[in-house]
Amino acid sequence: MESGDAGIQADALRLAIVARMVGLHFNSGYPDEENIEAGAPCRPSRALQRWRLKRVLEYIDSHLTDKISLQDIAAAAGLSRMHFASQFRAATGMRPHDYLLRQRIRRAEHLLSQTDLSLAEIALTVGFRTQAHFTSVFKRFMNNTPYQWRSARRLNGVA
Repeated sequence: MESGDAGIQADALRLAIVARMVGLHFNSGYPDEENIEAGAPCRPSRALQRWRLKRVLEYIDSHLTDKISLQDIAAAAGLSRMHFASQFRAATGMRPHDYLLRQRIRRAEHLLSQTDLSLAEIALTVGFRTQAHFTSVFKRFMNNTPYQWRSARRLNGVA
């Protein structure tokens, strides 16, 4: 179960995702996967339906510590891997794997700032098989290693 602050953060994240989806839908449609960087609109029918997206986000959130394959996530949406990946990207602007990694890093940020767990324990807790893989992914997303990030937070008195 999530603590109060973590629960609030998770709710805020879910709300932000839904707000982005609604804004994209009513402003210009969902981003086209081929032209995602250019922000070109596409047919909303290509994007994952809201109820499927909600189901997928809940599935990822509840299985974050598990080994999750694209097939697992697609099954949660009730689609083939190919259709799911395309529709997820059209709806969110990112690949399913990138979203999964981002969610793992967000949970790791919380654990790094709120606990004294070792980096290896955090890596396993958020679904990475090794600390080395966790460190490389964390650095790609946060521009610092987990150790550097935690040290900087503690040095600045941010918990």
